[in-house]
Amino acid sequence: MKFIAPHFYISKTQRNALLILVVVLLGLIFIHNNNTPEKSLPLDEKTMNRLQKSIDSLAKLNRKAPVIYPFNPNHLTDYRAYELGLDSESIDRLMAYRAAGNRFNTLDQFQTVAGIDDRFMATLTPYLIFPERKKWAVTQKVIYQKMGINNSEAADLRKVVGVGEKLSQRIIEYRKLLAGYSDMDQLYEVFGLDSSVVERIKMQFEVKVLPKINKAILDTVSYHDLMRLPYISAKDVQKIIRWRTENEGIATDDLRNIEGFDSLKIARITLYLQSL
Repeated sequence: MKFIAPHFYISKTQRNALLILVVVLLGLIFIHNNNTPEKSLPLDEKTMNRLQKSIDSLAKLNRKAPVIYPFNPNHLTDYRAYELGLDSESIDRLMAYRAAGNRFNTLDQFQTVAGIDDRFMATLTPYLIFPERKKWAVTQKVIYQKMGINNSEAADLRKVVGVGEKLSQRIIEYRKLLAGYSDMDQLYEVFGLDSSVVERIKMQFEVKVLPKINKAILDTVSYHDLMRLPYISAKDVQKIIRWRTENEGIATDDLRNIEGFDSLKIARITLYLQSL
């Protein structure tokens, strides 16, 4: 007859593991009960300050005198201040003063803010370093020895920021067309030359010598000679000849009565005409 094994059979290994688990659980309960912090009543601020002063006093008695190195109070940390022997109230005042954006510039200023007595201050004074105030240099305007625009070379013009190979050549070619610059503002008429670059050119160049221009008499100048004058197109020449024919003569002031001739254009054309 075979014996029937119980439904809940525990082997020896399982019994040992179960025993260890029970011991561990009991140990954890014991540790938890013995390490539970007791509730303590909060201390008021005066008591805390009094205790802190006592702790600071004991610490000063027990710790060795720190080695003091030169220091800038504007970079002094609270820990370094504590090492130097400052109490918590002095450290708080120093940190609050700097947190407000202020800086220490004198010994008296540091002593007043920290509330340090004269005896202790005499100990710290040889090691305090204050930064020298920066003296802001006055920016001096650069004064160039200006060159003559009418006798300058392309290489000279390229020294100006913004003037490259192409622009320098255009300035020279336009100068030939005008028979020389009579006014620095004529540079604004050079194709592709930005106004800011013109201003930089005017800082280094000027019209030292006016160009020699064979000025024409508007009342008698021929059609072909008018065509060679700068600032005048073929249509402008036709209008001038028509006005001169219809009115049996023309003066510079009469150009105001011709369509397409504004004051600036007339001023430019006048550079190449004889005044009567």
